Amino acid sequence: MEALEAIEKRRSIRRYKDLPLSDEQIRALLDAARLAPSGTNLQPWRFAVATEKKTKEKLQELCYNQRFVSAAGAVLVCCADLTAYTQRMRPRLEELVEAGVMSREAMENYSQYKMSQGEDLKAFIPYSMMNVGLAIENICLRAVSMGLGTCIIRRMEPKKIAEYLKLPENTVVLALVAAGVPDEDPKPRPRLPLEELLLEIPKE
Repeated sequence: MEALEAIEKRRSIRRYKDLPLSDEQIRALLDAARLAPSGTNLQPWRFAVATEKKTKEKLQELCYNQRFVSAAGAVLVCCADLTAYTQRMRPRLEELVEAGVMSREAMENYSQYKMSQGEDLKAFIPYSMMNVGLAIENICLRAVSMGLGTCIIRRMEPKKIAEYLKLPENTVVLALVAAGVPDEDPKPRPRLPLEELLLEIPKE
């Protein structure tokens, strides 16, 4: 399937057939996420995968009882490890230098910039929203190519989900992705025309 076809076919699916996802299917989705781009190649995404009925039902409760959550074949809990922006940043920068895509001078300048941001890990959540969001889109498009459906969930209680799943310290829940075999074929949602999206840049 071509990338554009997957983009055009993707829908938010809220009805799923009562079928589990195989380990191979789940791995394929996560592998697509792994290949996503991220700022400075920090790859801050982390994933917890819920496939057991009891776990999915609890996650549904923590998503304000959106019924399709427990009906999905799997629920991917999409998180960010905030230490990626501090203690684990240096090794990633070194990798970029070794790969020849960043000079050592640029690496040192970037390190100083990040240090100037302070050590409050919560300050890195906006960066994480962008980075993890890119990985989530990869999951959704890979699912389409496999004949699966997904729905990104942000109406949830992230702190309670993190506590329930006993996630590591400094790991924040940013979104859930329900994934499974679709039991509906929604029509395309309306989209704004391109003309309404363009912002004019004043001429010099």
